[in-house]
Amino acid sequence: MPDTAINQTIVACGQAVDIGTPVVRWDDPGGFRCPHPRGRASCHHHPPELNDAPTRPFDAYRIADPGRAFEELTQAVHQLVLHYDVCYTSRHCHEVLEQSEFMGSHFYLDLDGTVYQTCDLYWKTNTAPADDRKGNERAIHVEMANLSWQARAEESDLFHAEKDLYVKKGKHWQLQLPEAYRNTLRTPGFVARPARAYGERGYFSRKVNGRMVRMWDFTEEQYRALIQLCLGVHALLPRIALKVPFDKDTGRTPLDRLPDFATFQGILGHHHVQGGATPGVKCKYDPGSAFDWARLRRALEAHARKTRRRAADR
Repeated sequence: MPDTAINQTIVACGQAVDIGTPVVRWDDPGGFRCPHPRGRASCHHHPPELNDAPTRPFDAYRIADPGRAFEELTQAVHQLVLHYDVCYTSRHCHEVLEQSEFMGSHFYLDLDGTVYQTCDLYWKTNTAPADDRKGNERAIHVEMANLSWQARAEESDLFHAEKDLYVKKGKHWQLQLPEAYRNTLRTPGFVARPARAYGERGYFSRKVNGRMVRMWDFTEEQYRALIQLCLGVHALLPRIALKVPFDKDTGRTPLDRLPDFATFQGILGHHHVQGGATPGVKCKYDPGSAFDWARLRRALEAHARKTRRRAADR
């Protein structure tokens, strides 16, 4: 019999949506609390001193009128921004964000496809200021476990890998997790394999915002869960349209900052909103060269077609 006790819901202002894939929320056993939530300036159902102020105890972040707050949030937020976390696992990512002074993320997406929600989506997390410094006000964020270029020994500077952290065993590449993180995944014995490999070398290599990014792909489990998460976030916050950036001339999703990065309504990457054009704002490259934008686009388009057919049949 399936375990019906497994949570599959994400929450905004107390409104819950079942996304059809396991979710561990901040108030669940084993959940992660956002280390540094903030109030959104565009929302007004919380004390204004929670906006861009030093981090308060987590219990201080309370919504005064959840019903009206939800209506306000649906108008304030129109982007879901995808990130790689440059970490081994979601637990590692959470540890890194805890050590920061102000950063956080609404969601983590672990190697085995487990989704972690760290706070109600009403709150802002400082994950991507964007080139206009207003990006966090309009966005929801998900940090997806992937080491990016840190998995390659010759590019590793944060973790100083002595050898490439992906090895080929038979026909498949596998991520070699350090012992400290090997047992932090919720799926016992899970082996992290990239969903796709590029030729014999395994990793993908493309320029993102002017930098050559070399990285192995995300896992099959992550893609499946991410698609469900995107659908669920859209169901809660419809201004986050089920679309990704797409260039009809090239037939691809661009990998540079978008000209309309502030007004785009939908699902996009950190690199789409932050090219480092503003002093003090870093250029970003996530979710990187390996992320399968075409797969995500096809899944969202297929869902939209099904939705239209159902509406026509009524």
